[in-house]
Amino acid sequence: MLKSVVETSKLLGISEITLRRLIKLRRISYRKIGDRYLFSQSDIESYIESIKVSSVYRQKEAVNA
Repeated sequence: MLKSVVETSKLLGISEITLRRLIKLRRISYRKIGDRYLFSQSDIESYIESIKVSSVYRQKEAVNA
């Protein structure tokens, strides 16, 4: 099921304006049907994964490996 801008912004805990900025910057995947932007669950999950920040501890482990 596809989610609207309103639903997606609430799910992500950001404003609609911020989500529209992410759309404009192509930081989040979407589908455009007419004048509506729609998001699948996988679009939302991919965006969340893309903004993940590794802990300092894990970064040190990677450097020392």
